[in-house]
Amino acid sequence: MALNKATLAIEIENAFRTSQTDSFPASRTTLANGLALAIYNYLIQATVSTNVTGTASGGVNTSILSPPAPGPITAPATVVATGLGTLL
Repeated sequence: MALNKATLAIEIENAFRTSQTDSFPASRTTLANGLALAIYNYLIQATVSTNVTGTASGGVNTSILSPPAPGPITAPATVVATGLGTLL
């Protein structure tokens, strides 16, 4: 999911408003906690995707299936993968 900057701005503004109701020095802690929560909530909504390319030491079996014919294993093999996830 795309990051929602408008929600982040609202949560930061709310953190400042909430900290103004606390007496000093508690207001600094309230503000810090509010900002940390706003940033955390902003980041965990992100979807992260990545492409990874690597080299497998085992190699690639070059046999064919139709008609069945054995083939040599050539090393090294290039491996490509993709991943999709969220931040926690």
